Amino acid sequence: MKRLPSFNDFSPKIIGDVRKPLLLFKQYAPDFDAVVKAWADAFFGGADNKRARTNVTATLNTLGLIDRPSMTLTEAGEFIASALTPREGAERLAVHVVETRNGMSVIEAARSLNVRGEHAGKDSLKRELEFLGIERLSRATTDHTTLANWFAEAGLLDKSENLAPIDEAMKRVLGISASERAELSALPLEQQIFLQVLRRLIEVEPTKSIAAKVVSDECLRDYPHQFDEDQLSKKVLRPLEAGGWLSLGARSEGRGAKSGQVSAAAKLLDIPFSAIVPDFDAVVPADLREKIDLPRPEIQRLLNSASPNDRGLGLELLALRMLIDLGLDPRSFRQRSRDTAYAEVDLTAEGKQLLFSRWNIQCKCVKSRVSLSDVAKEVGLAIYAKSHVVMVVTPGDFSREAVNYAREITADTHLQFVLVNGAAVKAYLQTGPASLHAFVQKNAARVMAEKRNQPIAPDEED
Repeated sequence: MKRLPSFNDFSPKIIGDVRKPLLLFKQYAPDFDAVVKAWADAFFGGADNKRARTNVTATLNTLGLIDRPSMTLTEAGEFIASALTPREGAERLAVHVVETRNGMSVIEAARSLNVRGEHAGKDSLKRELEFLGIERLSRATTDHTTLANWFAEAGLLDKSENLAPIDEAMKRVLGISASERAELSALPLEQQIFLQVLRRLIEVEPTKSIAAKVVSDECLRDYPHQFDEDQLSKKVLRPLEAGGWLSLGARSEGRGAKSGQVSAAAKLLDIPFSAIVPDFDAVVPADLREKIDLPRPEIQRLLNSASPNDRGLGLELLALRMLIDLGLDPRSFRQRSRDTAYAEVDLTAEGKQLLFSRWNIQCKCVKSRVSLSDVAKEVGLAIYAKSHVVMVVTPGDFSREAVNYAREITADTHLQFVLVNGAAVKAYLQTGPASLHAFVQKNAARVMAEKRNQPIAPDEED
């Protein structure tokens, strides 16, 4: 469900500087009554009522800027509060809402109304947002207009020009302008899909170039009804090259669309990765984002290092690169390597190929084989998280008991396992995504065979 955050009594007209309620919260916490009094004095003429006690708290909480039980600012709240100027604070709020709270929908709605020459008011914005999939906007709500006003405070929308998006400011603050988003969304669906897959895959390639076959194969595998393989070059690759999105290298012998290299042009690279994988910047730690395009042989070197820190970093990058190459979106790092003496990393990812799937992924770097108890722990976590797939990756190997246990759970429950051993890891780091896809597809065939004995209809009573 796509919703906008609440902005009760939290408009720029009331609050002014978005940093102020956060700094007051930080100053007087953990004394909630003192925080409320400070808000009442600053914003509501000293009146300690629902506006200060409930509404501001609820807004900051739904925005994810405070943690009410611990009475602390969240990481996002600290980041906004630390801005040097009111404008920078508003910009940081805008980035946060766009990345985590469907904020881009308001900008897209304002852009669409301006393109059609319609007034961008409360009712028209609401209708446009509902068309874009935003739900539960009540007739009386002003959440959407308040958010638009905060975007105006950040310099992203021009209130004097019917809330028209300001491209230069959007590019600087959000990394992508309204016109870029409009141009991308105006492309035929198959071209959009190809660019999304290419942009995701080349994020981890130092040269920002990749074999066209790798991209084409993923598109054909995951979206078979959107692509005509024989017309891929004519309908997808050539138009995208002509539009300045990519460049095609010299083709080798073989079928045209699936031979040769494809490189992302600056126009595509200028679109932030978070626009392709929406939660990426919010979920993936900054130190890992900086190293995401580390060459695969370098990741292998880290995994082989005598340094525990290096091995831990190698594990994290291995997990991140694998899920990107499998077309999954990261949801959370449940446990980083430094929390486990650099021996393992746990994360959750989700996919939407044909159907939604949630993956629990664990990478372990241990001297002994991965044991039954290691795999069993993941079963409990997967059931709690309502996951569908448990993927365990190790540069080493699995004990026979662990493999047999995974097969038993696969046969008896809805869960399925992908156990990636050292040989598969080495092949992936040496040859790239194709070997990983082949390994996972072979695993899927084996899982299907194991699940064939599961009942698919209740037994009829005699």
